[in-house]
Amino acid sequence: EATKINPLPHMFVVKDLVTDLSNFYDQYKSIKPWLQTKVEGSHDLTKGEFLQSKQDRKKLDGMYECILCACCSTSCPSYWWSADKYLGP
Repeated sequence: EATKINPLPHMFVVKDLVTDLSNFYDQYKSIKPWLQTKVEGSHDLTKGEFLQSKQDRKKLDGMYECILCACCSTSCPSYWWSADKYLGP
């Protein structure tokens, strides 16, 4: 039996299976999903890396496994109807 493959639903198709993920990535960037220090500029990276304890790293387990495929957003009805406002699940 043949398998049918479709592009991500509710996204603009650029070509074939390629969709425009610009809005998805812009929204992702807007929430600043990277590690930040509590005080802006409190660590000078020119003096070396900012080391993290094993306990601090354990606090992040389960939060950084996302591979940014957009499957969760494109399968969410709230995102379908308000993609410009809803940041996703």
